[in-house]
Amino acid sequence: MFKRKKNIDLLVSHLWKLGYTIIKRKFGTYLSEPPNVNGYEIDIVAKFHRQYAMGVCIDKKDLQDSKLLEKISYLASRKTKTGNKDVLLFISFPYEIYKTVKDLVSSLDLSIKKNISLVPVYETVQNDLFSPNYDKVSLKNVESIH
Repeated sequence: MFKRKKNIDLLVSHLWKLGYTIIKRKFGTYLSEPPNVNGYEIDIVAKFHRQYAMGVCIDKKDLQDSKLLEKISYLASRKTKTGNKDVLLFISFPYEIYKTVKDLVSSLDLSIKKNISLVPVYETVQNDLFSPNYDKVSLKNVESIH
C-alpha cells in the first residue's frame, strides 16, 4: 500500500516530467508546506511558466470521506489572483482505486472537469542502475477528464 509521502514523491516526479517547478510541497526537506485553501489540505503547489497547478494525493481511506467530492470541486474551480487563469488540479492515487476516482470525478460539471488531471501511480521495481526500469514511475493511464 502507498504511504502518503511516497504518493507525494511520485506526483512530484510526474510534475517534473511535465516541466513543472515545485514551489511548495508537504513532507519536503527544503520547500515550505503549502497553505490550506479554504480549509482544504493540498499537498503540492507547482508552476509551469505562468500556469499554476495544485496537487492532491488521495488513497482508499479518503474515498470514504463525504466531503471529498466537495473538496475536489472547490480546488478544481480555483483561479489565480492576478491573471484570473485556471489553476490545474492533479489528483494522485494508487492505481487500485482508479475506477472509483474516475467515476467520482466524472460526476462533476464539465467546466470543473477540464481543470482536473488524474494521475494513477504505482511504483516499478528499481533493479539496478542499468535496468530500463531504474528510477522510472509508470504513469500509463494519466489523463485529463474532459
